[in-house]
Amino acid sequence: MSLPGPRYPWPQHRRPLSVVAFGNSVATLQLPGRGDRSQGTYVEVLADVLSGEGVPTVPHLASQWFGFLVKQVRDYERTVRVHAPDVVVVQFGLNEYQPWLLPIPVIRHLMVQNRGVTRTAKTYRRLVAPRLWKAVRGYRRRAAPLVGQRTWQTTPRRFGRTLERFIRNLRLEGKPLVLVLDIDAPDDRLEHFLPGMRARHQVFQQAIAEAVHNTEDPDVRLVRVSELTAGLGQGALPDGMHYSPATHEVVGRALAEEVLTWLKER
Repeated sequence: MSLPGPRYPWPQHRRPLSVVAFGNSVATLQLPGRGDRSQGTYVEVLADVLSGEGVPTVPHLASQWFGFLVKQVRDYERTVRVHAPDVVVVQFGLNEYQPWLLPIPVIRHLMVQNRGVTRTAKTYRRLVAPRLWKAVRGYRRRAAPLVGQRTWQTTPRRFGRTLERFIRNLRLEGKPLVLVLDIDAPDDRLEHFLPGMRARHQVFQQAIAEAVHNTEDPDVRLVRVSELTAGLGQGALPDGMHYSPATHEVVGRALAEEVLTWLKER
C-alpha cells in the first residue's frame, strides 16, 4: 500500500520558503529549556510542519530579549530583509504595554540572568542584584495602580502606528505573507506584580487589531494566539509570559496551517 503524499507538493524549481519570526523573547525562549532539538520554537515547528507537507522551509529567528518594536525596526535590513522572507511572523506588545516606572536600561540590567565574569561582577550578581530587583518589583507593584494608564513603555498610539508602517513597508518591498500575533492574556502572577495589566492588555489588543485592519491587505493576517494559549490551561505560559515547548508546538502548527492556506489561495 502506498503512503499518502504531501498535501502541498512543492515545484522542484522553486527555492525553499523563507520564514522570519520578528519579535521579542516570546519567539525565542522555551520554559523549561528544550530537552533536545526536537523541541523547537514555534518558527522551527512551523518549518518542520511545512517541510513535512511538501513545502521546504528555512526558519529564521529575528527576536530580542526584552525587545521593543520601535527599536527593532531600526535593524530591519540586518535582521529581516537579509533573509528575503516569504513569510514574516510579527510578535510584539508584551513589553510595550507595561507601565513606564523606571528607565528600561535599569530593568534590563536587573533582569539579566547572565553571571559576571570578574570576581566583583560575580559577587554583585549573586548578592546585590537580586536584592535590588526585589526592591524594584515591590516599587513597581505599588506604583502601577497609581499611574493607571497614564504611562506606557511605548504608548498605544506610537506602537500601533509603528506596527502599521512596518507592515506596509514589508508588503511594499517583498510581498510576504505577514502574520501578526496578538498578546497572550496576562495571568494572575503578572497582574499581581503589575496591577492593571489586564486593562492595559485590552488597549494593546485593540491597537494590534486596528493596525492589521488599516492595511486593508488580505495577505496581512491577525493570528489570535491568545485564544490558543488560553485554551491550553495552566503550564502553557510557565512564567506568565513565555511559552513551554508544548505551547511552541501548538502555536507553530497553527501558524503552519495559516501558511498552507495562504499558499493554496495563490
